[in-house]
Amino acid sequence: MKDNVVKNISDSFRINSVEAIAEAFAGELERALHNRPSSLKILPSYLSSPTGQERGEYIAVDLGGTNVRVMAVSLLGQGRSIITKQISRPLADAGQGYDLTAAASTGRDMFAFIAGLVEEVRLEGQSYKLGLTFSYPMQQDAVDKARLLEWTKEIKTSATVGRDIKLMLTEALEGRGLYPIMPTAIINDTVAAFMAGAYSEPAVCAGSICGTGHNTCYCEPSLYTPSGLPMIVNIEAGNFAAVPENFYDRRLDSQSLDPGKQRLEKMVSGKYMGELFRLVFLDLLDQQILPSPYGGQNCINQPFMLGAEVLSWLRADAPLARKQLDDWLCQQGFPHYRDQDIAMLKAAGHAIIDRAVQLIAASYLAVTERSRQLKQGQAVAVDGSVFLKLPGFAAAVEKLINQHREGYPAVALIPVANGSSLGAAVAAAQEGRST
Repeated sequence: MKDNVVKNISDSFRINSVEAIAEAFAGELERALHNRPSSLKILPSYLSSPTGQERGEYIAVDLGGTNVRVMAVSLLGQGRSIITKQISRPLADAGQGYDLTAAASTGRDMFAFIAGLVEEVRLEGQSYKLGLTFSYPMQQDAVDKARLLEWTKEIKTSATVGRDIKLMLTEALEGRGLYPIMPTAIINDTVAAFMAGAYSEPAVCAGSICGTGHNTCYCEPSLYTPSGLPMIVNIEAGNFAAVPENFYDRRLDSQSLDPGKQRLEKMVSGKYMGELFRLVFLDLLDQQILPSPYGGQNCINQPFMLGAEVLSWLRADAPLARKQLDDWLCQQGFPHYRDQDIAMLKAAGHAIIDRAVQLIAASYLAVTERSRQLKQGQAVAVDGSVFLKLPGFAAAVEKLINQHREGYPAVALIPVANGSSLGAAVAAAQEGRST
């Protein structure tokens, strides 16, 4: 009976046809391109693929959900770069007495803080172009012109929504006398991944984030930058809705902050895969398929408290991963779990991950198909903890893509760790090519 229950759970995560998902994704893209109702978007970046020959001194700013990172970057051409100095600071630090994410703080406070970090990494007397990776909803009208539409990621900073992002940053820089530093690009993290990957690999035709969240951009052959080059577009891939849901997906969605939205992201990102595993674990406990925990409170009873690292331990075969899993089970009140119990957890974890592999592969099949006419060999530049750290994930996605592309050149998936920073610098170097 236990084996049947676990098999039924695993089967509920099975994707019957990767091709069907890819076709549905391509159809949603087509509808978005023609301004018809679609769960995807076509948001212009006003950037095209870099040449790889960009040179010069740049400042890269990556404004994330919890930290801001600033780098001084030297682009050397031929896809080479050097980070000459970098600094990272939290947006909130109780010990230092500030919280830039609270409503009591303003946009002016936040950008003044960023300008202070820029001052720390710049070389006095050196002129720089600055690129900002700003991964929040924004209305973009040019590569360097964007307005914040709303804060996400629990940020509530006031006097910022609707404001010109470049203007706020420029005023903050000028307030510190940093006149030789000019913001020239504002991009999101998917475009940053694209720019970072394409700087050293000309075959890159798409950029993607597979981490806590998920999104993708690609080079659309029918849309052009003001200078006449094919344009990179952000498609908000995490909101793709034509995906089959099971009991656990529906339960997760109902408990989320945005029910009915980000359906693909809720199946493939680290934050949500951890929650799906928690829901399966809880179901197995409720059905008495797995032994109950010793003691009281544990994270299995707390929504969204389980991260993707547990899936990494379940996925890996290394002795260290098994020890980490055993230690975690002990901490959560499950020291009595035997190999047969852990095998059930592994089966559930594998089912969740395998489905994510299939869905990501299907979406990449669709975007590489759209941009095939631009490049012969193709690559997707990918950043994010799921892609970079989940054992076997990247290789499985790449293998599945190419199994469905027989007769065409292979697609390579290129890891771009820290792509948000390097990508911002490469984007800043595009001034003149994007106008």
